[in-house]
Amino acid sequence: MGVKKEYHRAGIGKKLFEKARDIARSEGFSFIQVKTVKMGMYDDYDRTNKFYISLGFKELEVFPTLWNEANPCQIYIMNVD
Repeated sequence: MGVKKEYHRAGIGKKLFEKARDIARSEGFSFIQVKTVKMGMYDDYDRTNKFYISLGFKELEVFPTLWNEANPCQIYIMNVD
């Protein structure tokens, strides 16, 4: 899921996420997982990390070389119950 940069901070991403969470819940899933580049690597991805945290996601794990060393993979998770 993504929102074009010119539409950031308009509530679109939050609404998309809320709909995805509602669908996951109704389908019987317990968790939602998202992946992004680890905080501190790039400003754009730092904003993405902060967005996920603001939604209630918790840091689960970082895979330093899943994508490559310049883009360590941060995994966040959230319980949807």
